[in-house]
Amino acid sequence: MKLLSIIILSITLVACSSTEVHLYTRYLSDIEIEKISSKLEESNFKVVPNTLSFPENIYQSTMIYSPFIKGEKTLDTLIQSLFDVGWSIPNVEALVSGNHWYSKDSIGLFLLPEGVKQTDKIANQDLANDYESRHCDTTVSIRLNKNNTYQLSFTNKINERTDHLKGSWEIRSYPYIELTSFNERWWFYFEIEQKIVSDEISKIEIIELKPVESYSFFPNCSFVNGVRIQ
Repeated sequence: MKLLSIIILSITLVACSSTEVHLYTRYLSDIEIEKISSKLEESNFKVVPNTLSFPENIYQSTMIYSPFIKGEKTLDTLIQSLFDVGWSIPNVEALVSGNHWYSKDSIGLFLLPEGVKQTDKIANQDLANDYESRHCDTTVSIRLNKNNTYQLSFTNKINERTDHLKGSWEIRSYPYIELTSFNERWWFYFEIEQKIVSDEISKIEIIELKPVESYSFFPNCSFVNGVRIQ
């Protein structure tokens, strides 16, 4: 009798398990992420957000699903839930896209807001990241935030000034990015360069910020962010 109860409980837990939705949030605002996640959880999906890059061949909002999806109406429920919060999914694919694989009971959800493209130029959302200094003697990092603010962080204090450490950033004319201190006393200009390099492990997608001129706070430094791709 005890064994029968355990078997029944196991079956019930499997039946009640939620399909995982891997939500790629790179091009979404915090408000959009919260709204979408709440709606999907309300529809009994388990939302797993991430900020990973999209596969190169995705040009519009896309759903990629595993062949092991449980329930005939799971995809329909997900599509309707997204529609209820203002999102349509024009592209639905099975199993694989690029290097993003989905197994078991899971779905990959790539949402691109209207007007946003991930080809040609690097989108602002892709520039928002942490960059480490290269090719110089100064150890410093730049953090570009999604709200278009920046922060400079030096490992060793080399200057009494601090008014240049925080400010705002924007792309004036691609591929040039401008960093302006909050008191508008300091301006730093960089050229954006995107490339792919390889090592013995895998390929690495690099975004490098190359200074237009030499700045006294970090002379001759360029700043690099790298993400491994398979």
